Amino acid sequence: MKNEWILEKNHLSYWLRQLRKERDLIGPLRDEGKDIVFRSVEQIHEVILDSPASLPSPKEFLIPQYDPMLRLKVAGHELAFPSRPQPVSPDVHMKESFGKKRVLDLMDKKKRVIFGVRSCDISAIRLLDRFYLKGYRDPYYEQRRKNTLFISVVCNNPDPTCFCIGLGTGPYLEEGFDIQLTDLGNRYFVQAASAEGIKTVRGMSFLFSRPRKTDLDDQYEVFLSAKARFHKRISLESPRRMILAGRLKDDFWQKVAARCFECGGCVYDCPLCTCFTVTDRRYPDGVERIRLWDTCLFKGFTRMAGGILPNEKRVLRTMRWYYHKLIHYPETLNKFGCVGCGRCAITCPGKIDMATIATEIKGLALNGEEE
Repeated sequence: MKNEWILEKNHLSYWLRQLRKERDLIGPLRDEGKDIVFRSVEQIHEVILDSPASLPSPKEFLIPQYDPMLRLKVAGHELAFPSRPQPVSPDVHMKESFGKKRVLDLMDKKKRVIFGVRSCDISAIRLLDRFYLKGYRDPYYEQRRKNTLFISVVCNNPDPTCFCIGLGTGPYLEEGFDIQLTDLGNRYFVQAASAEGIKTVRGMSFLFSRPRKTDLDDQYEVFLSAKARFHKRISLESPRRMILAGRLKDDFWQKVAARCFECGGCVYDCPLCTCFTVTDRRYPDGVERIRLWDTCLFKGFTRMAGGILPNEKRVLRTMRWYYHKLIHYPETLNKFGCVGCGRCAITCPGKIDMATIATEIKGLALNGEEE
């Protein structure tokens, strides 16, 4: 790759400070509870450079948990109607004033650069792009996506729960990223793949130098070392074949469902889960229509007219989640609905995370058993 550079670590803070002049800088920071989360950076020195791979997914900046779609406010006799993005041309927004009705624009146009994202999350975002922008283009997602630049960091030390190496989604990427950094000790090996990423680096070329052979050698050593550090090496192809062959009977899924607390933690932490609900909320001064994160594991997610629940039984909802990840995703997007980030393994109190269940299914296959 020709778009490769070296950035000395003592130049990183200056680079981030310059990027912050044009975009909102998001990075891993410690919150009040001492957890590391992605937040807007005010003090560059507070950015956590050695954050774990399992910090919360950055998908919330593309698909917010709380996403206003329309507001209707009553102020005296004045009504304020926000514009809704047009299906054909989402960049066209009504900004007219007529009578006592005023049109507002709710589209999030803030430009952001998100620093410290891991390779598995970049792989997840590439799939989210296909989900939200292929066919019908979701204008809310599209607006945020085109205004967001990601600076990802190669995982030199994967977490014990990570298994991205078995899915080809990490610990480093060969394509599909904006800017990718590899920590070489006192410097970063910098790669840019997207047009915006290349433009961003070249715009401050005085901070960067071209890599030498020793830099390339060190980068290769980091890759080999990172690959050797994985505790889990899991493939999802065997579980998929078992499901397609009908070898997993109801008893197996009953046992899995019995361990589910229906907390939704696995879904909310997953960088690839896309379920949402749309609801109207009434306030003293008006009404707001919003979409919120939801999950197919909840009983009411597919509630129909008349209050009918087609998947009232927990076992059906549990099966649906795994079928969606292991069957539906490969059939529609040619990729598993999992990038091996391991967050569900940390979150799930019932230990029915993807890695655990995939390992159990593989064990059945190796033993020639059928549940």
